[in-house]
Amino acid sequence: MNTIHHKTALQLGVAMCVFVFGVIMLRQLVESAFFIKEDRVNILLYSSQAIYFSFEKGGEVHYVTTFNADSRTAVPGGYGIYRMGALGKLILLEKNPELLKRTFSRITGSMIDFYFYPKTEEIYYGDKENIRIPSFREVFFLSSNANIFDRIYIYMQFIGKHNTDFEEIRIKKIQTGDSILLSDMTFARQYLGYFYHKSLRKENKTVQLLYKDSYIAAASMSRVIDGEGIRVVDIDINQNSNSKLKLKESPCIVKENTQKNYSRTAKEIAQFFHCILIKGKGRVSDIVVELGKMEGEWE
Repeated sequence: MNTIHHKTALQLGVAMCVFVFGVIMLRQLVESAFFIKEDRVNILLYSSQAIYFSFEKGGEVHYVTTFNADSRTAVPGGYGIYRMGALGKLILLEKNPELLKRTFSRITGSMIDFYFYPKTEEIYYGDKENIRIPSFREVFFLSSNANIFDRIYIYMQFIGKHNTDFEEIRIKKIQTGDSILLSDMTFARQYLGYFYHKSLRKENKTVQLLYKDSYIAAASMSRVIDGEGIRVVDIDINQNSNSKLKLKESPCIVKENTQKNYSRTAKEIAQFFHCILIKGKGRVSDIVVELGKMEGEWE
């Protein structure tokens, strides 16, 4: 009798494990780039040099740009100016790979969907900027925010493609003494519209950003939102912020004036910036973003 009970319990345990595993895999599939991205998928490959790819889903207009290890840029979050080749060590020391997403989203003025990086504290040097297609090992075995279905989808985008299938875009570099600083402001202006999402442009939603202390953070986030094809019509001080809460404790809130389902625009902003999505009216726009703790992450 005990043997029968033990066998039954074992079967139930295995069935439960299979069920839970199936639910997890189904959730990853639903949340993968297969379904959530309609127009463009932006990918960052970080290694001895950083390479940014922007794919047009179902189209043939793909962009690529490279960043050599010796160039420097501002890292959002109050980290100051960093060499590109030292970012990998920084994110490991800080245990915060999202710094890659924020840094390169700020530079390109677009939302980085997926990033890949080696889990090493090695600091890279050099001024080479060679376009290349990521290898199977890089897509499937480097550390990343991509789940297994995302990795499969991304690898499929690269199959059969060559360097010539991508239109190369260049970011202006400013020589400051012995350093080379990337001009992200020039890049954003020069390539404004390149990374637009047609579905977001079609919704034609307007956005207002409200900050408490840091206009720089609001301006950085605005550049990324604008770069996706979403119109930011106002940046202002948040007069209604809770002064009793420390900034790092204040949630980022995306508020949309709607009685129906949330727009894709509101959902994209909330997902990318890790904000709470609620319904409510704004004074000058369809969508209001109260930065909250995101100020510290993007300043």
